[in-house]
Amino acid sequence: MFDRLREGAGPERRHRVWSKLRIFVAAIGTLGSATGIAIAVLGLVQFNNQKVMIGVGVIIVSTAVYVSILARDRNRVD
Repeated sequence: MFDRLREGAGPERRHRVWSKLRIFVAAIGTLGSATGIAIAVLGLVQFNNQKVMIGVGVIIVSTAVYVSILARDRNRVD
C-alpha cells in the first residue's frame, strides 16, 4: 500500500494520508491512556494492586505511542 502511495501519488496526497494516519495513531494513544486510567481507578477501588499496575502500564505504553507521533522529524517533507 505504501509503495503504491509513494510511486503514484503527488506530494499533497502523501501529506494528506500521513496526516490522517498521525491523527488516527494519536487518537489511539489518547483512548488507550483513558482506558489505562479507568483500569487503575477500578483497581484502586477494589484494592487490587495488580489491576493498578496493569493500568499504569497501559498509560505508559499509550503515552509513548502518543509522544512518538509528536516527536517526528520536523524537516521531513511528506
